[in-house]
Amino acid sequence: PEWHRGIALPEEKRPFRERGFLALTFGCVVAEGFVAVQAKSAEEIEEIGRRALELAESLGLANAVRPHSLSIIEAAEAGDWELVRSELDGTQQTVRETMESLRDEDLSALVSLGGWLRGTHVVTEFIVESYSEDKAELLYQPALIAHFRETLAGLTGPERDAPKIRFLATGLARIEAIIVDAPRITQESVEEVRKISREMLEEIYFIPLEPAVEEVSGSF
Repeated sequence: PEWHRGIALPEEKRPFRERGFLALTFGCVVAEGFVAVQAKSAEEIEEIGRRALELAESLGLANAVRPHSLSIIEAAEAGDWELVRSELDGTQQTVRETMESLRDEDLSALVSLGGWLRGTHVVTEFIVESYSEDKAELLYQPALIAHFRETLAGLTGPERDAPKIRFLATGLARIEAIIVDAPRITQESVEEVRKISREMLEEIYFIPLEPAVEEVSGSF
């Protein structure tokens, strides 16, 4: 795949204050980093490292994440993509372990969900462009989707009843129905998963797309 076309780091126009949504966004940003690593885009990696640190600061985890962020930026400048990938892995793992040690298991799970959702969306983008059943099988992850559904259902924090969380839970159920109930994952199914995952990401990460304005022709 032409990975550079998969990078879609949004403008910083959606500052969340709730820790649950910050965790979801953090997972999305780390997943964006893996796309940028595949594209070997140093400029994007540096921005992703900066944003990861800012989100970590908002989550109260700056001291744990700062060494990873600095290493990511330095490795990208040096073109050491294996180290960048390793530090991205380490960033997510450090955040999750720190959250779990602070008994924030909900937030740890939301980091994973955000990363999975962004990764799933970019994979569907590439599969749609060059569909095959073998590629579509990458989306067959029923146990993982069930796990994330249980995660959202079991949230105990203030985000539990937030409309955005309910929207994400509904989206996961829709994706689960598409990939589990069908005998095979067709191109139309992949298109639908792409659409649903995009809608879900617009709740927590992407800026919603502006509706197309139809040109009106004719005389009055």
